[in-house]
Amino acid sequence: MKTIYVDNNATTKVDPQVVESMLPYFGELYGNPSSMHIFGGKVAHKIEEARTQVASLINASAEEIVFTGCGT
Repeated sequence: MKTIYVDNNATTKVDPQVVESMLPYFGELYGNPSSMHIFGGKVAHKIEEARTQVASLINASAEEIVFTGCGT
């Protein structure tokens, strides 16, 4: 029997490409990007790269992209 999940309002399966892209941040690059040390700075740099990528996808400037820590 095939299972169909219909409660995506509560939680949604993460796309495999997203999981693959995020793996380094669960084990290697987990530093606080707001920290002043090099370990956190590496993560801050990756966040700025992501901000630029998102901006180019929606024809916006990077300064207009704000990432939040939750869904609200």
